[in-house]
Amino acid sequence: MERIDRHRSPGPPEHIEQHLEPVAIPTPSLRSAEQRVRVPQPIRLKIVAVQGGLRTHTCLQCGVNPVSEPVPRKFMYVPPWVYVGLALNVVILMILYFAGRQVVQGSLSLCPDCDRADKRGRFWRGLSVLGLILFPIAGALLGVPISEGAVAFGAASGLTAGIAGMVAATRKTRADVIVCRKIDKKGGTLELMAAPEFGDVIDNEAPQARG
Repeated sequence: MERIDRHRSPGPPEHIEQHLEPVAIPTPSLRSAEQRVRVPQPIRLKIVAVQGGLRTHTCLQCGVNPVSEPVPRKFMYVPPWVYVGLALNVVILMILYFAGRQVVQGSLSLCPDCDRADKRGRFWRGLSVLGLILFPIAGALLGVPISEGAVAFGAASGLTAGIAGMVAATRKTRADVIVCRKIDKKGGTLELMAAPEFGDVIDNEAPQARG
């Protein structure tokens, strides 16, 4: 009969212990948690406040760094009906684009880091919009020497690639770019999608700017 040692701590038998391996307990990454916290939120501002230079002592985007002078920003809103031109042709799309867009020129208080991140994000988004126009044209041109079916297939493939590129650019820069969601010039308001800190800084330092 096996002798039992009463001073030995309870646990599984030795033949089981040798097969046990340490298990890592999964924990959410800091970056994932940060991305969840910094999901862009809508905020409505007065157009006159933005045009006159929205001055705060704290960066509107990160809510931490101090700011000396506001940086210029152009906000543009394109109504959804403009993109009906995608189903027609590029010329009609461009006509609808320039006829329907609304622009507000102003300035925001951003620190150098957030300013660079916003500019970089807007650059990639603009490049993706350009790809949405050029890829279908390039695909159609590649199909010209083959057949009419190849032209249609090339244009459709190019359009799909352009849309995929736009979606990827938007997701990648979501936490960096201050997006204009809507411009209501009759009501005198401008609606942005920005980091949650944006609204907190406005409420603390410039509550009169809210629309």
